[in-house]
Amino acid sequence: MEPTALLNADYLDIIFDKRNKTYGGYELRRNYDSRMKKAGGFVILSVAGLFGIFLLTAARDGQPLLKPTCVLTLTDIKTILPPVVLPKIIPPPPSPPPAQTKANIFTPPKIVDKDIPPESMMTPVKDMHNAQPGLANTTGDSTGISSVPATEHGNGTSVASLSSNASGKPMIIVDQMPEFAGNMGDYLNKHLRYPDAAREQGIEGRVVIEFVVNEDGTVTSARVARSIGGGCDEEALRIVNSMPKWKPGKQNGMPVKVLFTLPIKFVLSP
Repeated sequence: MEPTALLNADYLDIIFDKRNKTYGGYELRRNYDSRMKKAGGFVILSVAGLFGIFLLTAARDGQPLLKPTCVLTLTDIKTILPPVVLPKIIPPPPSPPPAQTKANIFTPPKIVDKDIPPESMMTPVKDMHNAQPGLANTTGDSTGISSVPATEHGNGTSVASLSSNASGKPMIIVDQMPEFAGNMGDYLNKHLRYPDAAREQGIEGRVVIEFVVNEDGTVTSARVARSIGGGCDEEALRIVNSMPKWKPGKQNGMPVKVLFTLPIKFVLSP
């Protein structure tokens, strides 16, 4: 096809260039729009003719095209619907005024670096019976407040578990953590002996010891939580077990058992 003719040709002429256009796909595609218009007009005329025949037949017989099946009047509607009866609204009785219950001071757990003053300490468990925990000591009616033994658990936080450990197990976090009586670094440098086996094998590292500081400050139940071998574990245990009494940990001003973790580092001198 010449370039000038290509600009004026449609897509069918381009597709069927140098092909037989008198038969086959070219003729079907070229006359497709006219055939669809004729078919659509034929369908519309057929539907309109059928509808006209239906109208003429109905008019000849004298019958309405849309025949109502039921007619309701306003009287019928009133008869069908039952009368609406609104329920009687009864106002609720007034609520009684809240009773003034007895409350004793409650100190939330908080880690501090000094002793808690006596007036801010939590009330002992034995005095919390028939009283509610509060921000201050108040007087009131203690009737109706159930007394829960310290060894039982209620629906909320147990007061006994905050002030002391009734099961005897050591606590992990308390208001005042235990403190070593003196300088821990100086104590370890003075008493620690590097094991010969570890020195010969060039073993260095950190041994982690877990132990319990009791209410009186004594150190018990020491064990190795992280080992490096070479006799360093045994030496770390010996150092911890020979420690003097610590300053015990406190929860709400009361001494408690606390589980303490101490890392001891073994480093060879150059």
